[in-house]
Amino acid sequence: MDIFESFNFDNLKFPNCFVDIRLQKRANNIANVENGVLEEVSSNEQAGVGVRALINGAWGFSSTNDTDAVQRCIDSAYRIALATSRNSNRDHFEIDPPSIKGKFENKVKINPEDIPLEEKITYAFEIEKGAKIDPLVRNTNSVCTDSITEQLYISSAGSELYQKTTRVYLKSVVASGNGTLQMGYDLIGGTRGYEVLKEKSLNDLGKEACNKSIRLLSAKKVKGGEMTVVLDPKILGVFIHEALGHACEADIVLQGDSILEGKIGEKIGADGVYIYDDPTYQEKNGSYFFDDEGIKAKKTCLLEDGILKSYLHNLETASRFKSTPTGNGRAQGFSSRPLVRMSNVYMGKGDHTFEELIDIKEGLYVKGGRGGQVDTAKGLFTFGCEEVYEIKDGEIGELYRDASLSGNTLEILKNISGIGRDFLIGNPGSCGKGQYVPVDDGGPHIRTRALVGGE
Repeated sequence: MDIFESFNFDNLKFPNCFVDIRLQKRANNIANVENGVLEEVSSNEQAGVGVRALINGAWGFSSTNDTDAVQRCIDSAYRIALATSRNSNRDHFEIDPPSIKGKFENKVKINPEDIPLEEKITYAFEIEKGAKIDPLVRNTNSVCTDSITEQLYISSAGSELYQKTTRVYLKSVVASGNGTLQMGYDLIGGTRGYEVLKEKSLNDLGKEACNKSIRLLSAKKVKGGEMTVVLDPKILGVFIHEALGHACEADIVLQGDSILEGKIGEKIGADGVYIYDDPTYQEKNGSYFFDDEGIKAKKTCLLEDGILKSYLHNLETASRFKSTPTGNGRAQGFSSRPLVRMSNVYMGKGDHTFEELIDIKEGLYVKGGRGGQVDTAKGLFTFGCEEVYEIKDGEIGELYRDASLSGNTLEILKNISGIGRDFLIGNPGSCGKGQYVPVDDGGPHIRTRALVGGE
């Protein structure tokens, strides 16, 4: 019998404190092909329960994969919270959890459960076929993965919530070499079923990754320096997520590790800059109906016309800031405590065409981002760039490789001089902060100034 059908929370005994329960079941499938060889194929299911108790500003947490042991988890979480409250020097806080009831499910057109695992393996090989169209390709990695997560949330405040979320993710990574080694990648996915394949074919996914890597082989290294840059939606999304988004997470602010501490209401960006965190944006990888604290998902405006309007909060940080929870308390799974985490972050549209954005004497057009480093306390960042093109007299010119983008977060925001009328959220992935949660990011093309690293 399904654990959600068999679970009877009417028999639970709640202690005299706030308690919440997350009963979760997750099914995952993955097919991973490397260099033409099926390296991993798996289909697994996990289920378990996580319980929190709050006593005098101290949390207790307990989890188990025994879904019949909910009461024992409640009792354990209570004892931990009680012991912690007696020995903790942390400031006391109070929370005001809501009482919400409802059932939610993201509807899909092609359910992963209706596709045999063998067929999903052929998907990975089809990506691989597209990735190997050039003899200069050295290494390939093609991934097809999907997951279905069901969660029942119950709290002593009276909340009873159920959500079911389906995600599909496909990726191609290609390394090509001819005296040097260059990487290219492409990916699609989100809170959808296998209808994502109508967005881009499997073969084209591999081809795009391959073509990027091949183009970069013959590219020159860019001459670095501070200059005007036009950023595409993908590297803009990386900037918003890594440099701004993490600095907006209220637990980071409380730790004294955010350049945005004490800046609510201040002008930190140029006119016309609107930035949001939005788990209600349909079909994106960071979308959900309610967070792991039972708070209904909502769109939060971080920057409004360049003014910092809000941090991202869970129940605890909202209490400490005397603010309102934003629905950003998220956990990797039932065995993890919810932390303040982003969902889908993006910049709103402007009114510039792409031609208007590149109408400059000289600069660079930056497409796609790779890994990097961020210091949220100092507001400094460095990201690798996937492709960089010369801009000269309003025209796109030569392709460059091995470039990096760096600068000060606040200066980048203040120096924005153009925002495109286009829009794309298309960076499905996972964000690590001790735990991994699905996220997405993007926006329009923008023009600003930054330091480009190269020769």
